[in-house]
Amino acid sequence: MAAYQMKNILFKSFKLMWPAVVVLVLTLIISAFFTRFVFVAGVESFWKILLRFFRLTIILALPILFLPYVSSFMQYLLNRGNYRLIQIRGERNHEFNRWNSWLIRPLQCIGLAMLIAAKFITVLQIYTGGAIATAMVLPPPHFSPGRFLSITAIAMITSLLLSFFWTLDDLEIRYSNRKTGEVRMIGKYIGIMLPIIFGFYGIFSLFESHERLLAVQYIFQMIVVLYPPFIVMTVLHFLYIEKHEPILLGKLKTDAQFLLMNNHK
Repeated sequence: MAAYQMKNILFKSFKLMWPAVVVLVLTLIISAFFTRFVFVAGVESFWKILLRFFRLTIILALPILFLPYVSSFMQYLLNRGNYRLIQIRGERNHEFNRWNSWLIRPLQCIGLAMLIAAKFITVLQIYTGGAIATAMVLPPPHFSPGRFLSITAIAMITSLLLSFFWTLDDLEIRYSNRKTGEVRMIGKYIGIMLPIIFGFYGIFSLFESHERLLAVQYIFQMIVVLYPPFIVMTVLHFLYIEKHEPILLGKLKTDAQFLLMNNHK
């Protein structure tokens, strides 16, 4: 019975993640047999690309497990005075949104990660008093502990921040002012297009010493590298929310009395 359930879970997960698998397989084939596509080439592409994929996937997935703790902490900051978190139950959609999970959210993740990375490199430039070489932005030929820790921190911050806002969005959580009756979406402040636009522009500006076409090529290669792990992250987030919705709602302490008032409207 347990084996059958595990088989169903794996099949469902693969069905939801297939765009990531397609991009990953195409990347492996192109890099191994045709050209240096995502900063690696030749037979070594197989283990380097797969290692990079699984390493990033694990780093991005781990923060999702901390959502209950983050929710519990955030509710102390948000449920203050006349302000309360409420859930609009009638609008809750349990279906998997392909457009959101396969395009919008992965690009949002990539854009925010690039934005954080660009700001981090800008701080380094101010601290060191000089320009940062392009090699600092592109993947290095060999493993670098310092760079690995920086990437891990950026990836985890991106995952944790967006996972929390996605949780509020998926559970139809709103921010209500009981005094004025105003109800707002918390996630609207992070936006959809702003992280993408500013993130891509921030990284693009780091390649100002290169030709524009080459800079665009580098950014496209980065997107191809990051897209599969972020697809997996969005799917795992969806599966986690579906299974742990009661726990998360309890941690967020949505206003049940205010919910009843909204339901009667």
